[in-house]
Amino acid sequence: MRSSPPIPEPEPETPATRAPDLARANVFNRLYIVAMFAVIISIGSFGIDVIARSQETDAHVAQTFQHANDVSEMRTALDREEFELNSELRRRQGIESDRLVRATELFDDANLEVDRVGWAANEPLLKRLAARQAAFVADSREIAGALANGDYARAARIDAESASPNVDAMRYTLDAISAGLFRASVADAAGARRFMWDLQHLIGAVTLLGIALMAGFAVLLGRYKRAADTSAAATLAALEQAALTDSLTGLGNNRAFYEDFDREIARAKRHDHPMVLALIDVDDFKSVNDKDGHSHGDAVLARVGEQLRTARQEDRAYRIGGDEFALILVESDPEAAELVLGRLQADIRESALGATVSIGYVNLCGDQVDAESYELADTALYEAKRLGRNQTVCFQNISGTVNVFSPRKADAVRTMIAQGLVKTAFQPIWDIQSVNPLGFEALARPDPALGLSGPQEAFDVAQRMRQLPELDMVCTRKTLETAVNLPPGSVIFLNYSPASMIHAGFDPQAFVEAVRAAGLLPEQIVIELTERRIDDPAAVAQRVAALRELGVRMALDDTGSGHAGLEILSKVRFDFVKIDRGLIVEAMHNQEARGVLAGIIAIARETGSYLIAEGIETAEMLDFVRNAHVSNFAGVRGIQGYLLGRPEVGRVDLRSLDQHRDFLTARQADDPRVGRMLAGRNGSRGGGYADPGLTAAR
Repeated sequence: MRSSPPIPEPEPETPATRAPDLARANVFNRLYIVAMFAVIISIGSFGIDVIARSQETDAHVAQTFQHANDVSEMRTALDREEFELNSELRRRQGIESDRLVRATELFDDANLEVDRVGWAANEPLLKRLAARQAAFVADSREIAGALANGDYARAARIDAESASPNVDAMRYTLDAISAGLFRASVADAAGARRFMWDLQHLIGAVTLLGIALMAGFAVLLGRYKRAADTSAAATLAALEQAALTDSLTGLGNNRAFYEDFDREIARAKRHDHPMVLALIDVDDFKSVNDKDGHSHGDAVLARVGEQLRTARQEDRAYRIGGDEFALILVESDPEAAELVLGRLQADIRESALGATVSIGYVNLCGDQVDAESYELADTALYEAKRLGRNQTVCFQNISGTVNVFSPRKADAVRTMIAQGLVKTAFQPIWDIQSVNPLGFEALARPDPALGLSGPQEAFDVAQRMRQLPELDMVCTRKTLETAVNLPPGSVIFLNYSPASMIHAGFDPQAFVEAVRAAGLLPEQIVIELTERRIDDPAAVAQRVAALRELGVRMALDDTGSGHAGLEILSKVRFDFVKIDRGLIVEAMHNQEARGVLAGIIAIARETGSYLIAEGIETAEMLDFVRNAHVSNFAGVRGIQGYLLGRPEVGRVDLRSLDQHRDFLTARQADDPRVGRMLAGRNGSRGGGYADPGLTAAR
């Protein structure tokens, strides 16, 4: 029997299939938003029009009321004029009474106010009214004259023939004006009512349209909201995953490691489960990169990542740095961890293109869960590298036999930072030509009570604890406090790691203010970059530029000990370049090392940097660096080392400086070239200190 073909399942909804829906939703949203804004603007415009019309109507009503009031005043004045004139006729008085004059003045004032305001519609009537008023005043004066001459008959005739008709005509005119004002106000009120009625209907229609648009928008938005939410959730999940994933290996990154590790520590405590933290470093990865290129190095890291992903499903692997990995083995006892990590190391050795790894791990169970677990694993990793690399070391196996980074030393460094338990020793740096101290390098000395073997261990522990910037700041503060132990005007070389310099807590402006508060000038400070590894040259270059802008000078330490110094030297201009002692020792016997030294001198010649040789402990080393020139260019110009002064805690011994100056002068006098150079000098004893400006900034 022939089997029927399988019914194809519907394709799952994907962001690609949702794209058209989202596009349509976006179009509808924009159209409805435009319509909503149009409705809102229309309602607002109608409201503004209502306010303007209302204000215009109110102003017109007020004007009509004022006109009516003026007409009323003129009517009252006219009645008083007629009354006073009739009173004079009855009394047969021959003079114009004061009350008649006042009534006339009242009429004239009202008429002048009307004339000042101006009534365009009633201007002809007002002109006739003014003429009749003038005639009435003239008649009243003639009547007064006739009465004064005793001619009552003539006065009565003037009143009957002229004055009284004028008054009646003026009353008629005023009545006509009042009637016109009344009709105008009635018409304005009717027009305002019609406008308001029409506007109310229009606003109601627009409001209903807005409600319909909002209802339609809500329906459409609800229809497409699920698709948009689903797409946004998928995008957010992808972004969150990308933020926690290393792009090269596909493993979790540094942030994911710390989040997961804190969560697993809490779970192990809660359920009393054992767990293991392993840290993994690719051995000599820098050499792998330098020898075969970065693409090969990336391939090695990718292979290591592949092997880490083949671990147990419940275990978690991370790439936490350039060539640093971490592996969390959950619910693993020591025996299982040893087997898993041993097999992992062997698999990497076979598949990672010839590279090997060192592994340090710590078993976390019981009280160990509360310890500084990362530091313990890091200590085991350092011990694996010290034992020759390609090793797997468990912290529990070495904790009692070697001096390793431990929680006690972590506490000691924390105490050192919190309480400032560090002193500063100063070692002179000499200028060969002037035979005077160029400056003094500030070297940290931890308090012996802390139990640390020396400053190097203190800084190593601080680096593993990620508190190196804090320790550098403490050392800087102590150095500035003890700068009074140096001769006036001395230049101080301060050691800073690149990580501390580009740290968010380091502010160049605040640093310079602290220098000035200590009574020093920014030009008296030289910051030395101490690390042989510089992870972010661009950020370092930016911070160096900011410090040099403020007057602080810069030095590159340990140049020649690796490729990092030469790389940063090609990107950043330094005032001073300090040549590593190891390179000098090797260059005395090795042609290749002398070539590296010549390259550094050539770079210094091009950039104008001042070269300082470190670690000068013998006369032979001194003679070698004095003669290290390239094409008649004075290469090494400064020297530092036990031969010319050991680091001193407290006030600098000026007598010791004089002795070293005499030694250096005598040594240079043995060289005929130097003897001729020094022939014109008046003597070097007590000659002061080298000019701090003898750098490329000169």
